[in-house]
Amino acid sequence: MKKSTFGGRIEMARTAQGLTSAQLASRLGVLTKTIRNWQSDSSEPRTNKLVTLAGVLNVSVMWLMTGTEPDVGRDMDASYETASLSSKMERLLSLHQQASVMILEIQGEVNHLQNQIDMGGMTIAEM
Repeated sequence: MKKSTFGGRIEMARTAQGLTSAQLASRLGVLTKTIRNWQSDSSEPRTNKLVTLAGVLNVSVMWLMTGTEPDVGRDMDASYETASLSSKMERLLSLHQQASVMILEIQGEVNHLQNQIDMGGMTIAEM
Protein backbone atom coordinates (compact mmCIF):
# COMPACT_ATOMS: atom_id res chain seq x y z
CA MET A 1 0.00 0.00 0.00
CA LYS A 2 1.49 3.31 -1.11
CA LYS A 3 0.57 6.08 1.31
CA SER A 4 2.08 8.65 -1.04
CA THR A 5 -0.62 8.22 -3.68
CA PHE A 6 -4.28 9.13 -3.69
CA GLY A 7 -5.22 5.46 -4.04
CA GLY A 8 -2.87 4.44 -1.25
CA ARG A 9 -4.47 6.95 1.09
CA ILE A 10 -7.94 5.65 0.23
CA GLU A 11 -6.83 2.11 1.01
CA MET A 12 -5.12 3.15 4.23
CA ALA A 13 -8.16 5.10 5.48
CA ARG A 14 -10.56 2.32 4.40
CA THR A 15 -8.52 -0.24 6.32
CA ALA A 16 -8.38 2.05 9.37
CA GLN A 17 -12.18 2.19 9.33
CA GLY A 18 -12.35 -1.61 9.18
CA LEU A 19 -14.15 -1.59 5.83
CA THR A 20 -13.71 -3.94 2.91
CA SER A 21 -13.68 -2.55 -0.62
CA ALA A 22 -17.17 -4.00 -1.11
CA GLN A 23 -18.49 -2.34 2.06
CA LEU A 24 -17.04 1.02 1.05
CA ALA A 25 -18.48 0.65 -2.44
CA SER A 26 -21.90 -0.08 -0.98
CA ARG A 27 -21.79 2.98 1.26
CA LEU A 28 -20.81 5.18 -1.67
CA GLY A 29 -23.21 3.64 -4.17
CA VAL A 30 -20.48 2.56 -6.58
CA LEU A 31 -19.13 -0.77 -7.81
CA THR A 32 -16.38 -2.58 -5.92
CA LYS A 33 -14.36 -2.38 -9.14
CA THR A 34 -14.58 1.42 -8.92
CA ILE A 35 -13.03 1.36 -5.43
CA ARG A 36 -10.26 -0.91 -6.70
CA ASN A 37 -9.60 1.49 -9.59
CA TRP A 38 -9.38 4.42 -7.20
CA GLN A 39 -7.03 2.50 -4.88
CA SER A 40 -4.78 1.51 -7.78
CA ASP A 41 -4.74 5.10 -9.05
CA SER A 42 -6.35 3.99 -12.32
CA SER A 43 -9.12 6.56 -11.86
CA GLU A 44 -10.33 9.18 -9.41
CA PRO A 45 -13.77 9.93 -8.04
CA ARG A 46 -15.86 12.89 -9.12
CA THR A 47 -16.00 15.79 -6.69
CA ASN A 48 -19.32 14.78 -5.12
CA LYS A 49 -18.06 11.23 -4.50
CA LEU A 50 -14.74 12.56 -3.20
CA VAL A 51 -16.52 14.57 -0.50
CA THR A 52 -18.71 11.59 0.43
CA LEU A 53 -15.66 9.31 0.40
CA ALA A 54 -13.80 11.59 2.80
CA GLY A 55 -16.81 11.62 5.12
CA VAL A 56 -17.23 7.84 5.12
CA LEU A 57 -13.50 7.36 5.75
CA ASN A 58 -13.44 10.05 8.45
CA VAL A 59 -10.62 12.00 6.79
CA SER A 60 -10.50 15.37 5.09
CA VAL A 61 -10.68 15.88 1.34
CA MET A 62 -7.35 17.74 1.61
CA TRP A 63 -5.66 14.72 3.15
CA LEU A 64 -7.09 12.36 0.53
CA MET A 65 -5.88 14.62 -2.27
CA THR A 66 -2.47 15.68 -0.92
CA GLY A 67 -1.63 13.49 2.03
CA THR A 68 -0.90 16.55 4.16
CA GLU A 69 -2.58 17.71 7.29
CA PRO A 70 -1.09 18.31 10.72
CA ASP A 71 -3.32 15.90 12.66
CA VAL A 72 -3.52 13.00 10.21
CA GLY A 73 -1.58 10.59 12.44
CA ARG A 74 -3.76 11.37 15.41
CA ASP A 75 -6.90 11.07 13.26
CA MET A 76 -5.80 7.65 11.99
CA ASP A 77 -5.08 6.47 15.55
CA ALA A 78 -8.54 7.66 16.56
CA SER A 79 -10.00 5.82 13.56
CA TYR A 80 -8.40 2.56 14.69
CA GLU A 81 -9.73 3.09 18.23
CA THR A 82 -13.19 3.95 16.92
CA ALA A 83 -13.27 0.84 14.73
CA SER A 84 -12.22 -1.28 17.70
CA LEU A 85 -14.89 0.22 19.93
CA SER A 86 -17.53 -0.20 17.22
CA SER A 87 -16.63 -3.86 16.90
CA LYS A 88 -16.90 -4.36 20.66
CA MET A 89 -20.26 -2.54 20.71
CA GLU A 90 -21.64 -4.80 17.96
CA ARG A 91 -20.54 -7.87 19.91
CA LEU A 92 -22.10 -6.54 23.10
CA LEU A 93 -25.39 -5.79 21.33
CA SER A 94 -25.43 -9.32 19.94
CA LEU A 95 -24.86 -10.79 23.40
CA HIS A 96 -27.59 -8.55 24.81
CA GLN A 97 -30.05 -9.82 22.21
CA GLN A 98 -29.14 -13.42 22.98
CA ALA A 99 -29.61 -12.80 26.71
CA SER A 100 -33.01 -11.21 26.07
CA VAL A 101 -34.18 -14.27 24.16
CA MET A 102 -32.95 -16.54 26.95
CA ILE A 103 -34.74 -14.47 29.60
CA LEU A 104 -38.00 -14.72 27.70
CA GLU A 105 -37.62 -18.49 27.32
CA ILE A 106 -36.91 -18.94 31.03
CA GLN A 107 -39.81 -16.66 31.96
CA GLY A 108 -42.10 -18.82 29.82
CA GLU A 109 -40.90 -21.99 31.54
CA VAL A 110 -41.35 -20.43 34.99
CA ASN A 111 -44.89 -19.36 34.10
CA HIS A 112 -45.67 -22.83 32.80
CA LEU A 113 -44.39 -24.46 36.00
CA GLN A 114 -46.25 -21.95 38.17
CA ASN A 115 -49.48 -22.76 36.32
CA GLN A 116 -48.95 -26.47 36.94
CA ILE A 117 -48.33 -25.83 40.63
CA ASP A 118 -51.38 -23.57 40.89
CA MET A 119 -53.56 -26.20 39.25
CA GLY A 120 -52.33 -28.83 41.70
CA GLY A 121 -50.66 -30.83 38.98
CA MET A 122 -47.22 -30.77 40.52
CA THR A 123 -45.76 -30.80 44.00
CA ILE A 124 -42.55 -29.14 45.07
CA ALA A 125 -40.93 -32.55 45.52
CA GLU A 126 -41.63 -33.36 41.84
CA MET A 127 -39.85 -30.23 40.68
